[in-house]
Amino acid sequence: MIMKNIISTLLIAGNFFCFGFLSSQVGVNTNTPKTTLEIRTADKDNPLSNEGVIIPRVTSLNVTNAKEHGLLVFLDFEDPLTETIERGFYWWNNTSNMWIPFFSMNKMTQDKTITYISCKNAFDEGALTSVSTNLRTLGFDSNTLIANDTGNFEVNASGELVVKKAGTYHVQAVISLHSVNNGVNAARDAYEGMVLVNGAEPVPNLRTAYGFPSGSTVFDSNTAISGFVTLNVNDRIRFSINRYYRDSSFTDPATITPNGTLSNLTLRYMGSF
Repeated sequence: MIMKNIISTLLIAGNFFCFGFLSSQVGVNTNTPKTTLEIRTADKDNPLSNEGVIIPRVTSLNVTNAKEHGLLVFLDFEDPLTETIERGFYWWNNTSNMWIPFFSMNKMTQDKTITYISCKNAFDEGALTSVSTNLRTLGFDSNTLIANDTGNFEVNASGELVVKKAGTYHVQAVISLHSVNNGVNAARDAYEGMVLVNGAEPVPNLRTAYGFPSGSTVFDSNTAISGFVTLNVNDRIRFSINRYYRDSSFTDPATITPNGTLSNLTLRYMGSF
């Protein structure tokens, strides 16, 4: 009886010891895990076809029941007609109560979703002159359009880039202006560059500010714009340049023109969400 009690006590102690070890670090195919859970292949240079980890595969995303923040699933279903749902990994965000998709460059390349275009060499309303304030729009040159998915992008007669694929896009733009002054005392000028969608600024807006210093007879200014915008089918994009400050003590006849080939827009499709 005493021996049985001793054996039982040792077994219980051994179980507690194993549990404490497993609850700290667990290794699969390794006795020295470096993290909470580490899984190794038997031969990393020649892995077996069944070596890996399977995340739970689902065919729909539950949005009603309570879920743990960070819950990860693999959605094994997509809607090829509307593209509102794409196959891939999703994690649950408790803050917004929604599933957040994982993005991959492989998916972006496969979807052919990167578009680049340069601007025209002239503003639609003519060059910016020496008045105190001025507003000009800057369209795109259709001959410079480069798109892996040409069927979803075109330039209309007004120089606007028409997007035919709805979704969220990452916008990266450069606006380059050239200032020419025949005098020696050029004015201090400040400008805003904006991305317009259907003739208005999107929310949140995409803009930048820059300026020409005084005393320069010839000067170039290059500024960048970056951000995200959600677009609908047939939304139209173009740039707007606003001269919002001019030093009144200067009266030079400065003329501002765009550097068309240096002014450009790149759109990267991120998904429909």
